Amino acid sequence: MKISACAFINNGGSLGYPIIESIRSALHLVDEYVIAVGPEPDGTRERIEAIDDPRIRIIDSTWSPDAPKGFVYSQQTMIALYNCTGEWALSLQGDEAIHEADCDELRELVIRAHADGGADGISMPYHHFYGRPNLVATGPRWYRREARLVRMSGRRVVVPSDAQFLANISGRRRLVYPKAVRSNARIYHYGWTRSLESHVRKVDRTARFWQGSVPTQCPYESIDPAILRPFTGTHPAEMTEWLENSANWDFEPDPNFKPTLKDRRHQLKRVIERLVRADFSTTHYREFRLSD
Repeated sequence: MKISACAFINNGGSLGYPIIESIRSALHLVDEYVIAVGPEPDGTRERIEAIDDPRIRIIDSTWSPDAPKGFVYSQQTMIALYNCTGEWALSLQGDEAIHEADCDELRELVIRAHADGGADGISMPYHHFYGRPNLVATGPRWYRREARLVRMSGRRVVVPSDAQFLANISGRRRLVYPKAVRSNARIYHYGWTRSLESHVRKVDRTARFWQGSVPTQCPYESIDPAILRPFTGTHPAEMTEWLENSANWDFEPDPNFKPTLKDRRHQLKRVIERLVRADFSTTHYREFRLSD
């Protein structure tokens, strides 16, 4: 059984993405890594080639600003996904990594799920780092799990929306969420710990792909401090140099933060979650249990 990984990147170096570290982290797990590299000549392609691993395959791609809002990210993911040759594929974005300590157990779980036949994927929990790499954003507004490791053999997999999740086609054209087995192997999400300068550059260069819906250029001041928790675990080893030299470490939560109406709704959800021990975050998969 073969496991592939797929990803996309454009302007990865100039926008501060830990794409090289992300690739290296996935190589602890996968037998093949396919990445769609956009047309901007900032040296990202050359840096990927310099990893010099025969498992890596680069697909040169173009980006269309006329795609529906954010959908170019799904388009690019599918370009890489449909070039994968593994029976299973991990969709990992350029600001995400997996921990080498989780890879052996994760591969064993994929082998079991593959043998079972009924599972469509593996759901993985997230660490969403925010502001700096020792703070994690929590709460129902931040997706806590996604089925990013999916079965390709015998399935018709697509990437809706903005590439956050994957889905299957059932019948002729109906989309269904994959049936996913729970894993404890986390995805480490570093997009909100890039330097403020790289974030501003990203907003400037990607606004055309969002057709008027432009993210804020000062992101780190606009979060409710109540959802931030200290991170006490260990980061993937491949992230060490990037965290030391490229991550943002200057963020301090705003003690005078004034919550919006949306923030207050999420505050209420967090209270109810604690009271009834529920999870109100969005999920894009169906729970599946392997047979004993």
